[in-house]
Amino acid sequence: MTQAWLLIAITLLAHGAAGLTGGLLSERWLVRHQSALVGFAAGAMLAAVFADVLPESLHAFGPEALNWTFGGFIAMAVIEWLVGHHHHTEEGAPQRALPASLLMSDALHNLADGAAVAAAFLASPGVGAAVALATIAHEVPQEVGDYAVLRASGLSRSRALLALAAVQLTSVAGALGIVLLAGHTREVTAIVLSIAAGTFLYIAATDLLPEIHAGRTAGERRKRMLGFLAGVALILLVSAVLPHDAEH
Repeated sequence: MTQAWLLIAITLLAHGAAGLTGGLLSERWLVRHQSALVGFAAGAMLAAVFADVLPESLHAFGPEALNWTFGGFIAMAVIEWLVGHHHHTEEGAPQRALPASLLMSDALHNLADGAAVAAAFLASPGVGAAVALATIAHEVPQEVGDYAVLRASGLSRSRALLALAAVQLTSVAGALGIVLLAGHTREVTAIVLSIAAGTFLYIAATDLLPEIHAGRTAGERRKRMLGFLAGVALILLVSAVLPHDAEH
């Protein structure tokens, strides 16, 4: 259990750092690699769902896990509709109505990410690593676009970074909640993983996969597909190498 807590803490720190990439990394570098980053995130999330998260939740919870996965997919669709749908433009910047709805949606996403990371590491190191990589991979292109929206709305660089850092704290709250609840019932981990599978599928299908085919040039579309395949390959490698037994 102590090892799981340490891995959860390390992942949340990396997740928080990824949330600030928009303001900390070179804008030229981000623009140059945005296409590959989006493709990589899509591949990592889908591979994590089908290679690690769903098999683990089905093993622990049986066919009922699929009901929770479907519920997670539907819930994410409703939440996105309520707070303002988030998607990337050709230039990589997201379109959202207001910075307030952007930050609210980010807080909810981060809360879910923290819960998913905690549940995954409590299940096994292999599942935890796959979920950690998938959430961090998605966080980079998402937060780059969010930073651009906050800056365009008139916030200074420091205030935009502070706002993004504040919403990152919700991932800690999500992780703590799962750690506390998991001590009372083993079913919590399986349920959260099942829901996480649904939210990952929704994000990959609606936010990320369409971007793979949206490049303006053949070279840009090729970068996105190569990034996608690299994301799949990395998760499959992690799944094959790391143990999927919680006792390890």
